[in-house]
Amino acid sequence: MSTRHSKPMPTSLRAAFEADKAHALGKRRLSTERLAELMAVTPAVLYKWLENDSMPVNRIPLWEHITGSDYVVRYLTANAHRVVIEIPTGRNINAEDVHVLQATLNGSVGALLDFMKGDMERDTCVAKVSTGLESLAWHRENVRKNDQPELDLD
Repeated sequence: MSTRHSKPMPTSLRAAFEADKAHALGKRRLSTERLAELMAVTPAVLYKWLENDSMPVNRIPLWEHITGSDYVVRYLTANAHRVVIEIPTGRNINAEDVHVLQATLNGSVGALLDFMKGDMERDTCVAKVSTGLESLAWHRENVRKNDQPELDLD
């Protein structure tokens, strides 16, 4: 399991937009002005959407494609009480994949314990538990597809 399956869950829509924007800048070297150009809007419009957390829903798939990140989609899905995973290919896993899963699940359980003691905020705990659920669901689907693996085209 790669690190993209265990990235942290954003705790607000603003944090999700900021994480996507940071990913676009850091990994794809796309400034906000360039993002606006690729989305066929003015920079002022994009800044307004980001400032007010009010991007039109028909622009979100384009935003995800251009930024190369899915924090906004993951936040909206989690906010609708759903778990979202990338579709696994059914490849064989290795010991490192299981160690990453174990660390993620241990972090989720630790978050629950901290929340019960009053040492962690609700949103942070929900984000950590959601990350654990996503990771475990990904592994479940990967095992289910193991008999007929798909081509890994990444």
